[in-house]
Amino acid sequence: MALCCQLTAQAQDSISFSFDGLPLQDVLQEMTDIHRIPVIFPDEAVRGILITANCSACSPIEAMDRVLSTTDLVWKQTGTQFTVFKSGKPYQFGLSGLVTDLETGETIPHANIYIPDLGIGDISSSDGAFSLVNIPVRSCSLSVSYIGYKTTRVALNFPRDEYSLLRVNLQPRVISSEGVWITAEGREFMDRSDTPGKISFSPRHITTLPNLGEVDIFRSLQLLPGIQFGLGGTSDLYIRGGTPDQNLILLDGMPIYHTGHLFGFVSGINANTIKDIQVYKGGFPAQFGGRISSVIELTSRNGNNLRPRGSFYGNLMSQGFSIELPIVNRGSWILNMRRSSNQTELYNSIQNFVTGDNQFDLIGKSADTSKSQIASYSPNFSYNDLNTKFSYLLSPKNKISITISTGKDSIRETRKFYGFESTFGYDTSITQQKTEWSNNGISLNWNTHWNHIWDSKLTISDYTYTSNYESDQTAIVNQDPMRIGSSSEKNNVRDMTFKLHGNYKGFKDHKIASGFGGSFYDIQFLDEKKDETSDTTYQFFQSSYLHSFYVQDKWTALHNCIIQSGIRVSYFSELSEFFSAPRFSIMKKFDNEITLEGSLGRHYQFIHQFNSNYSTRGTDGMWLLSSEDIPNISSMNYHLGLNWNYNHYSITTELYHRSLENLIKFQGAATPLSDNNESILTGFGHSNGAEFLIRKKEGNVTGWLSYLLNKTVFDFPDLNDGENFPGDHDKTHEIKSVLMTTIGNWDLTANWVYSSGRVYTHINNIDNSNQTISIISNRNNERLNPIHHLDISISTRRILFTARIHTGISIYNIYNKNNVSHKRYNPYTPVLTITDVSMFGITPALFLNISF
Repeated sequence: MALCCQLTAQAQDSISFSFDGLPLQDVLQEMTDIHRIPVIFPDEAVRGILITANCSACSPIEAMDRVLSTTDLVWKQTGTQFTVFKSGKPYQFGLSGLVTDLETGETIPHANIYIPDLGIGDISSSDGAFSLVNIPVRSCSLSVSYIGYKTTRVALNFPRDEYSLLRVNLQPRVISSEGVWITAEGREFMDRSDTPGKISFSPRHITTLPNLGEVDIFRSLQLLPGIQFGLGGTSDLYIRGGTPDQNLILLDGMPIYHTGHLFGFVSGINANTIKDIQVYKGGFPAQFGGRISSVIELTSRNGNNLRPRGSFYGNLMSQGFSIELPIVNRGSWILNMRRSSNQTELYNSIQNFVTGDNQFDLIGKSADTSKSQIASYSPNFSYNDLNTKFSYLLSPKNKISITISTGKDSIRETRKFYGFESTFGYDTSITQQKTEWSNNGISLNWNTHWNHIWDSKLTISDYTYTSNYESDQTAIVNQDPMRIGSSSEKNNVRDMTFKLHGNYKGFKDHKIASGFGGSFYDIQFLDEKKDETSDTTYQFFQSSYLHSFYVQDKWTALHNCIIQSGIRVSYFSELSEFFSAPRFSIMKKFDNEITLEGSLGRHYQFIHQFNSNYSTRGTDGMWLLSSEDIPNISSMNYHLGLNWNYNHYSITTELYHRSLENLIKFQGAATPLSDNNESILTGFGHSNGAEFLIRKKEGNVTGWLSYLLNKTVFDFPDLNDGENFPGDHDKTHEIKSVLMTTIGNWDLTANWVYSSGRVYTHINNIDNSNQTISIISNRNNERLNPIHHLDISISTRRILFTARIHTGISIYNIYNKNNVSHKRYNPYTPVLTITDVSMFGITPALFLNISF
């Protein structure tokens, strides 16, 4: 045993050194002689070890950590004296941390946490927290990255860093400077993850994407591979052959049922309130259930934790504002409000487009001027929404957040008909309609990080969607008004959900996730009709609960192979039955460039949207629970993908297959109240497809090109003479390209899209004997011509005094292509007619955002 010094003088508090390949014995001697750090060590333990280390203004403890970080030696401190010796067991260090935005202090969810030299990684949770375990070295480098931010690398030294919470601040790629904004190499929007079929999407820069009047979350997602454009130009999401009601959309853990304004033309979730989107198209983890097509996980913004902020924004569709306030350095509060602008020409054009298929509009279009028939229409549409969130750090290990989301559509319509006695029984009549859709939701999230290996999250939410439709008809008889009929349809859906989720990382190479939860559903429908001779009332009630338990294991096997397996077991009270849904996925990284992935899983859905060729404004899209008459839908989903990263490019090819059972069609029923079970038809279906994506991630010009090949086929024994037919939303081909660049202070973006036309049924195969549309045969046997359009956006950012100004112009369909959205059938004309409904031609839109 060698005693390198036991000095009575106090060691230096600020130590600086630089060693390059120096023997450890000499290093420890210098630490003693020059820096007055008393050290005891065995000669045989330090013999032959060379040290390369640097330290600037370090404490004695930090200095010893740096010196021994690349060795298998450890130290023990007694008073001011350090003893160096060999560890008796392998290192197993742990680390916990938090990822935040450098400019706002806001936490960043789903950031990539990785130690490249060890292949150890994690994904930050919804509150930005992460933890790593089983780190076998004392010194390493941690890499932290997220879409739209610069990658940050942090040097780790153990055991020092094991006992402190590491805070990693990420710097946005777009940063402010003196009077201008500096844009880094690329505006990033998406990235892949370690879950097959999953895409991470950041809405941070979607204001620079071309839009149709409104910066729209779901329309931006439609530019991703595998997500088709909505029918009739809506913002609805059709993912891998599924329908919008088959998507599980979660806002801070709260299920969202009403996702659009203006009949779905505008997303019901304000883009300014969302900071992260996770889209699961392939293998859903076992923690998600209740839908069969996809999972879309939205995380809302917490607000600025460092200083008060505010902003005003406006465009040709809406105006709004946001307020952000920090709360005593431990939390934040944010409020976003938006309301529509119904005085612009663009707003009125969209208003007319989305109401053209309404029953009364079709009656008005059947007017015969030779019979002095005249129809007039006076609409008044408006929408608004509010999102607010309160976040607070109760303790270093506990964080709580409360999210409130509300929205409302109000539609007032007045129609006057002159000369339509054959239709209404009176020569002159007035129809007044009032439609209101509203949603109110609140969610509570409690995140607890117990230690490096265990964390949990409790989510409680209460969501209500209400649809209220009223119609009054008045006849003018001898210049006096006479009420001849009225109807009222009210639909109310309430979902109360709780969920406890836990992660355990105590096993080497395994991450165990488990949890349980329940959803309590309450659905009410009231239908009242009055006319000159009768007064009828129908009521429909459903109440049920769904309980679920799940467990899954994520195993990082040898040779860069990640295997995730799990099972979800659910009990649905309405059917008094258990349902088991196994999940499995695998991802193999052959090197830093090539990744092969695959997944399969069973999924069930117990709540559905009513749709029928006889449905009215009040019943169309209402939600129903599975029952003895309405079966639950099940789906088996398969996914296979290959990804190649080469220099600044990423190329991805994916194949998928979905087989569906117990699909539902409501045939010839205006409401789900009918006791005739023959109106509820069940069938099968499948979707097959391939996706291709090439993405340029860096350089002066960035962007992506994607192609989708899809075929969705349904088979209902009691429909279409028993022959299978394409789904109403089936589109065979879609090509989407996005190019982005920055010139000076100007952001330029262009996207070009091409899509197969929508399917429809030839007029010769339709019966309208009762002024309704009934398909006899060859359902969806025809297809419209393909559609395509080029859209561009130009925007700039400036700083004026203390205000940040972001303004720009977007032009939709710049070469004014006449694209046919769908066919419109009119059963009220003397002979059934069919006409083309065109989408928008060249349409400019402006936007302005002022923040301070």
